[in-house]
Amino acid sequence: MTSSPLAQHVFAPNNLSEPSPPALSPTVGPNMGGGSGTPPASDLPPSRQPSTPGMDTLADLASMQHHQPQRSNAPILRNTESYESQLSPSTMYPHVNPHAQNTPTPRSSFDIAMSEGPKESARRNYTDTSLVPDAQPVATGLFAQIQENPHSYDAHVQFIRLLHAGFINHVYPPDNPEVHGDPRKYDLLKDMRVGREEMDKLFAMGEELWAEWIQDESMLAQSVDERIAVMELCQRSVEEEYGSTKLWNIYGEWLLYLYNAAQGDAGQGQWTEEDRLVGREVFTWQSVLDVWQRGAEATRWRINDSHVVWDQLLDLQMQELARGPSQEKINQVKELFEPRLQTPHATWDETFQKFSGFVSTYYNANYEEMMSDTVARASETKDKYSARADFEHSLRDAEQKGDKAAECAIYSQYIDWEVSRNRRRRMFSFDLVNAVYQRAALRFPTDVTIWENYVMFLIGESIHGHASTTTISTLDRATRHCPWSGALWAQYLFSSEREGESFAKIAGIKHKATSTGLLDTGGMEDVLKVHTTWCGYLRRRAFQSESTDEDIDVAEVGIRSAIESVQKLGEKKYGRSYQGDPYFRLERIYIRYLSESGSWDSARETFKGLVGRCGNSYEFWLTYYQWELISWSKFVQGEGTADAARRTPNPSYATAVLKQAIKRTDLDWPEKIVQAYITHCEDYEDAEELQLAVLETGKAMKAVSARREKEALEAAAQHPPPGGPVVQPEKRKREDEADEVDVNGLPSTKKARAEEPGPHPEETVGPRRDRENATVVVKNLPHHTTEHAVRQFFRHCGVIRALKMLPGEDGNSEVAVIEFESRDEAVVAQTRDQKLLDDNAIEVQLGSGSTLFVANFPPAADEEFLRHLFGEHGEIIDIRFPSLKYNTHRRFCYLQFKSPAEAYSATKLDGSAVGDNLRLVAKISDPTQRQERQGAMYEGREIHVSNVDWKANEDDLKELFSKYGTVEVARMPRKADGGSKGFGFVVFSSKDEANASLAMHQQEFRSRPLQVKLASSQGAKRTATNVVSRVGGQPTGVNGAKAQSPDVDVPSGERAARTLGLMNIPDTVSDARVKALVEPYGKLIKVVLRPDHQGAIVEFVEVNDAGRASLELGGQEIAPGRRIRVGTVPEMLKLRAEKKGGMIAQQPSLLQPTGPVRRPQQPGTGTRGRRGGLGMKRGSAPATGSRNGSVEVHEGGGPEGGNAKTKSNDDFRTMIQQRPGGET
Repeated sequence: MTSSPLAQHVFAPNNLSEPSPPALSPTVGPNMGGGSGTPPASDLPPSRQPSTPGMDTLADLASMQHHQPQRSNAPILRNTESYESQLSPSTMYPHVNPHAQNTPTPRSSFDIAMSEGPKESARRNYTDTSLVPDAQPVATGLFAQIQENPHSYDAHVQFIRLLHAGFINHVYPPDNPEVHGDPRKYDLLKDMRVGREEMDKLFAMGEELWAEWIQDESMLAQSVDERIAVMELCQRSVEEEYGSTKLWNIYGEWLLYLYNAAQGDAGQGQWTEEDRLVGREVFTWQSVLDVWQRGAEATRWRINDSHVVWDQLLDLQMQELARGPSQEKINQVKELFEPRLQTPHATWDETFQKFSGFVSTYYNANYEEMMSDTVARASETKDKYSARADFEHSLRDAEQKGDKAAECAIYSQYIDWEVSRNRRRRMFSFDLVNAVYQRAALRFPTDVTIWENYVMFLIGESIHGHASTTTISTLDRATRHCPWSGALWAQYLFSSEREGESFAKIAGIKHKATSTGLLDTGGMEDVLKVHTTWCGYLRRRAFQSESTDEDIDVAEVGIRSAIESVQKLGEKKYGRSYQGDPYFRLERIYIRYLSESGSWDSARETFKGLVGRCGNSYEFWLTYYQWELISWSKFVQGEGTADAARRTPNPSYATAVLKQAIKRTDLDWPEKIVQAYITHCEDYEDAEELQLAVLETGKAMKAVSARREKEALEAAAQHPPPGGPVVQPEKRKREDEADEVDVNGLPSTKKARAEEPGPHPEETVGPRRDRENATVVVKNLPHHTTEHAVRQFFRHCGVIRALKMLPGEDGNSEVAVIEFESRDEAVVAQTRDQKLLDDNAIEVQLGSGSTLFVANFPPAADEEFLRHLFGEHGEIIDIRFPSLKYNTHRRFCYLQFKSPAEAYSATKLDGSAVGDNLRLVAKISDPTQRQERQGAMYEGREIHVSNVDWKANEDDLKELFSKYGTVEVARMPRKADGGSKGFGFVVFSSKDEANASLAMHQQEFRSRPLQVKLASSQGAKRTATNVVSRVGGQPTGVNGAKAQSPDVDVPSGERAARTLGLMNIPDTVSDARVKALVEPYGKLIKVVLRPDHQGAIVEFVEVNDAGRASLELGGQEIAPGRRIRVGTVPEMLKLRAEKKGGMIAQQPSLLQPTGPVRRPQQPGTGTRGRRGGLGMKRGSAPATGSRNGSVEVHEGGGPEGGNAKTKSNDDFRTMIQQRPGGET
């Protein structure tokens, strides 16, 4: 009884030993060996004959693909409150007959079915069992599902939990809580045990299932052997779920119960005298302390709940101290406190109070010194916990609500935050990051992404020497939890090789990966990752300096075996049509092996065998060509003299490869082969061969052009444009065109008008830029792929005009929207579809037909509004608003969907009502179908009337012109004070009526000669003024006499105090959106949009409202990556228009230039006699603009030598509090 390995192991070590891989024991099971793809064995060169007995070992390993490792039998705690009342059968069931468990249990039909695969004869029906009636058919169905697919993780978990629930109901009958059933008489006990054992062979159990397993077996244990078996379960659970406070607490409580029972303190009725004698030898007090000590070390950095284990350890140590005080025991408790108080944890204050009591009892003379020293050293520790408290509270709330999605998202944010901490300032802590990763993996044990990120973090720390850690134990747990992940198995092999593990152990890891068949369920890519890593290891091992001939032979047999296994598996999954790995990774390793061993002809034959299935890939031909060049160089590298070089033969094999490739009509990227062929002939061949290459490549490119033209026609036929032409948005002057005319409504003759460019390019006829057809959408890019990496990947396809990176819908990938210069270049880029970028097979789709033109939406609509409106029709990957730099009244946008079908579905909203009497325009974008603009002005039905009497209103105009026809509407733009601007617009029902009304030109109306003409667009509309409210008698200019051009309309005095200049406003944001942003802060007078200065002018009615808006608007994000800066109008006017590069659109910087937060000028402040503030000089010159148009800022927070007095935040808070009526 005392010879149990765990019983001996528990007493000696203080740290967890690294779990070793299970022994390779041949058990029965289907052959589910994994692999990747390659030509059949007949296409490969003959293998070398093994020359040593070591070859038999590898041959056996290769043939053991179907074997499964055996694991020891081991029978999960719902709580750990009292083993005597809940877990110990000796107190719960004092008269249960003992049942020895050290004898083999006969295998049931369930056992046979689970281990040998599905058989028709091995059926199990759970009708008429002790399960509740509703659970009986469910259990039967789950059993059948496991028989059909033993690799179904969810089916195993549900089946075991169903039987566990039946076990609990049997022991604690819900209809009779006073009666306890005999756990050994549960009719499905054997099924429950076998089900757990079979799942344990394939998967990790997970924290919850382990707790239930231990709970059930602890209730069943009656002999010393059975109790030791439960200890072994506890030991295995904490190895597999390392860092679990729940399992360590169960382990410690169980051992403590055993110690107390053996000492006669509990359950004496069921412990025979012999059991107690043996128990006293096995379950010692020191073994109890050792388990709790190991648990405290393993859970130390779990700042949320490590106290569950540590507090229990402290109580046990204090009990030991109280039984027999000694200096050695006192020092042990002190050494327990010291690292604990330097470790951040949730109950630090309680730990400190316990330490205070301990010190006052045993170190009373040095109490003040020790406590002050502890407090001084603990400040950093408490700060660490405080910095993480919000994350911990969020995690606790999500866990209590059962919101797994929110909990997973919080863990992801938590980990990202921890990893990004500053190392130089010692804010980064490896132990804390490691603990958060461990906690996340315990909560989401089958999430491959969490394990992969965790492993890569450990590898990075280990390689760069930041932490002394091994990744092998973590990878062992990771592959147990996610055995279908080829990436994790590959890293397990890599780390084992890097850390110097033996060949036998690495071979065992590979065998574990491929033997159960679970890897195959992840797909061929996961299988290939494992076999590629394994074969790479064999090749490297074969050619090390200390390698033997046996190692070389082992490598060849292993690589060829992997190639054959992959092919067989592929044909089994996909049929005989399986063409193997398109990237021929295993074959490349084999070719490298043959080349290094000097078998050049065999390597060449392997390449030839791949032509049949890889011949349409330019990458294959370039790899083949480069290998031939290397082979040629190996034979001529010794000829160093000029005379010898002249006699060197040309690389004819390499030339032949390119000749063969250029004749292929199905190449995915023929331009690359053409370029390589011409360059090769120029470098290595004579004039005749070079001329032949030019001739052949010309023929090939003609064939390629014809093929692409045909494909383009076929694609156009599959996605015809919907009926009806595309309607472009109406671009016309609006009511507030005061900036375009003088005070009398006549066309302005200011110099600024002459500086404006002619018609904007977008008003020219015909499409200037075929964005819709020259765009590709690239999906499944690796997470955190940079824009530079995407540009490099597509650099040979053509000129990239614009590139936008977006997050993938799965959260673990990126999407790139790339616009090329022409459609042909986009077609070339499409040939990169399914190519690998950092091990991800990317998807490249043409954007043709997937872009929607949308117009006539509400003026304040933003990206969020449009996504909500169109989101039900498909995934929107991009929204583009037009630049308002040359026309602020443009109101349309382009929505790019994931596919043309989704875009066509979204056209159903065309004509639907949105906003106030607006009919939405939603059509497939097609620049070739541009229509003439529509509207009263473009139809000739609108006239412009100026030099109108200041007191005239719209009704007067309507009455005056109604004699010429039906007047639909009359409008008169007004100033901020409500006064007329002296001009207006009249819209008639027909063009003839408008022409007839021109007779009023030069006719007097209220003693003023009217100026009447047909309304027309007068060039670019560079500003937009949105008058919100009227202020009677409010001057609108500097002198209050007449309206000035916006470039000189700089507010002063009290008006300047309530006017803000908003900066860093993108030129795609409309005045309506700015108005919606600032309205919540107070009543507005007007909003003036200035895209030509990357800003807007906002005038409030109240100064206090302007101050509050200034404080709160600064730093707000108005567009992705664009944060608002608040200042004065002169500062805003110094900024230049937003510039975008010629061929490549420049995305706004995520970190905008820092600048002062400008406060509005306060009423009553003068312009003279100011003191120089911090960073300012009395009477110095105004600040000059920097090269990018921003104000140069110095440390004082204001421009050097600025004229304006700088207000502090305290001044503004005081001003805001002093509101009328004493309101605060």
